[in-house]
Amino acid sequence: MPHQRKKSERSRPQTVPNTRKPVTKEELCGLEEEIKIKFDWVHEPQVHQMQGIIAQLQMRDALVHAGTGSGKTMIAAGPHAHSSSEGKVTLMISPLIALHDEQVETFRDEFKLRAIAVNSSNGGCKPEVLQEIVKGEHQIVLISPEMALSRRFIREVLRSAEFGRRVLSIVVDEAHVVSHWGASFRKKYGTLGIIRAFLPRGTPIVALSATLPARIRNNVMSKLQFGKDYSSSSKYVNIDVGNDRPNVSLVARAIQHPMNSYADLDFVVEGITHPSQIKLGFIYADNIATSVEIIDHCNEMLPPELRKLGLIRPYNAALSKEYRREAIRLFKNGDIRILVCTDTAGMGCNIPDIELVVQWKLPGSVSIFVQRAGRAGRRRGSTGLAVLLVEPSAYGVDVEELISKSAPARGKQKKTDVVESAAAKKRRAQRQKAHAKARGVQRGSMGGKHDAIFVKDTPRLDPEAADEGLHVFVQAGTCRRGVLTKIYNNRESTPQDPCCDICCPSLLDQTRPGKLLAALRQSAIKRGVVNKGVQRALDKWRTEILARDYRTGLYSSSIILWDETIALLSSVGPIDDLARLKVVLAGQWLWIDEYGSDLHQCLAGLHIAPMQPLPKKTRAPKHAHPDVEVPQSAVAEGSPAIRHRVDVAAVVPQPLPITAQASSAASGSSGRGNPTQTPRERGRGRGRAPPQTPEEMRAEFAREENPALSMLFARGRGRGTE
Repeated sequence: MPHQRKKSERSRPQTVPNTRKPVTKEELCGLEEEIKIKFDWVHEPQVHQMQGIIAQLQMRDALVHAGTGSGKTMIAAGPHAHSSSEGKVTLMISPLIALHDEQVETFRDEFKLRAIAVNSSNGGCKPEVLQEIVKGEHQIVLISPEMALSRRFIREVLRSAEFGRRVLSIVVDEAHVVSHWGASFRKKYGTLGIIRAFLPRGTPIVALSATLPARIRNNVMSKLQFGKDYSSSSKYVNIDVGNDRPNVSLVARAIQHPMNSYADLDFVVEGITHPSQIKLGFIYADNIATSVEIIDHCNEMLPPELRKLGLIRPYNAALSKEYRREAIRLFKNGDIRILVCTDTAGMGCNIPDIELVVQWKLPGSVSIFVQRAGRAGRRRGSTGLAVLLVEPSAYGVDVEELISKSAPARGKQKKTDVVESAAAKKRRAQRQKAHAKARGVQRGSMGGKHDAIFVKDTPRLDPEAADEGLHVFVQAGTCRRGVLTKIYNNRESTPQDPCCDICCPSLLDQTRPGKLLAALRQSAIKRGVVNKGVQRALDKWRTEILARDYRTGLYSSSIILWDETIALLSSVGPIDDLARLKVVLAGQWLWIDEYGSDLHQCLAGLHIAPMQPLPKKTRAPKHAHPDVEVPQSAVAEGSPAIRHRVDVAAVVPQPLPITAQASSAASGSSGRGNPTQTPRERGRGRGRAPPQTPEEMRAEFAREENPALSMLFARGRGRGTE
């Protein structure tokens, strides 16, 4: 009976020797010409591309820091042009499933290489696929770190002696996420370096990234175990060409209007009369619910005849793979002009014609903004504009004070609890306000009268700051590109186009906020106790309208009239005429022209009693907890926030249109909107489903307007696998 190893021995990584030999300098002669022939290139590979390719052929690790659009994919493909790589396999670790299929197409179409993606969307680690990988039938294997370090992949592929003879290199795409995500929600990234133990000694690892500030660089090298292979050629190759994109102009300014109005985004679509006038672009929002509201707002800014064309659409991981593929195709064709997206469209996405990138609110770090800004102007000879719209509070942060507080104190420090007095709080608020004004919180506002730079210097950079210098970038009084040069140790460059809004303030004229609509500025409509009879009647009315006009639709009746709108109409007393109805709704109901008369007729036939004022609020005892006791009258008739906290009714989810579904996926709601928001807090009805007119809804149902977009609408209702 053969000796059986213990379970602990079987699971322990076993480093195996490598029979492969590094390619010599003589064997590398003519490699550039081989690459041009293999990939049908008319131009020579760039220097940093050749350095990365040669490093793999010579079995050396490589750390590549190069800007977006600099051809890092070529570094993974290039070694396969050399004769010694016949039958070899490159394992490419890629972070997002949404990118895998696109990258597979890139390798197949642009580099003529056999490529496959191993992920849950494509069936995962199917036995036949793993056997194909081991036998070398695929030259490029795209895989997530979780799948690469799964037990089955380790057992069937990484531990296979045949695969060990075939593996050419491990390429870690978007390597900065090894640090950013490795300690939080993608923990496998943090342990990715262990993959060395399952492969022959000397197998090179190549880390590719466009954003590697010093702290992230060191962390990535540590987690990928650079320099710990102990082979004769283990010294890694450092390839750093920087990430400056001189053809992309940079603008950073504060959001001037209430954030739930989204009026600061008006410049994206303001004054548009034809789809081609909208710059092809991405708007980044860091959660799906916000992206839904942005789409609503931008659609409202368009002329009515353009709203039904689907020019502004969502792109995120909650949407199906088919939807995302079709959305990118239509975006490349120009049928979709703006994609409001999350990081799914921010990594590895190869779309050369993007003119505009807008980041809504501060991202987690300066690297996130640089990655997203790098989507613009990727076609040779093109230009782009990257805009960072941030909360006004970002200008009130005293960066120097934060650095001082984070510095280690000398000697023993006695911990004391300091209670700040009201006067001290007031003084601190005044200091923050003055600091924000000096640092440019009003720059870029309407009219341009506050565009002057008061403080013509830049706060000190802290290399250990979690935001990597994002607040310094925002508060800069000198060239913003210069700040990025210091953060990423880039070479000094001379931009061919307007550099940034500090060097060229006229850039601010392209990004001014719009005018805040009167509907958002007017005083609140006085509301009383909700009239339950009116509430029931309006619910019945919207159900009848939906059944009459959209019998075959997949929408719930809230598409016609939202619960919050019903609550408002049920609490203001009699509505005597259509003009009064329009005042009460204050522009937040887009169906007023189509159904306004029907709705008023419904209300007029109810004989509504005069408004009953809300009970006077009583002040809670000084030390009482606000959630200890809530009057039942307040629960039944008071604010939606109280009703939501005390007694949340179960809601059956309804099929949703694309953007509403994405919001539901993000928030866990049923598509009825946030129950803690009043209509006024929701601005002009934020969170509505996307159809902007009855004609648009009918067009979606009948599939008459644009066959390609109709297919997109249908596919978008599926959930993604991510």
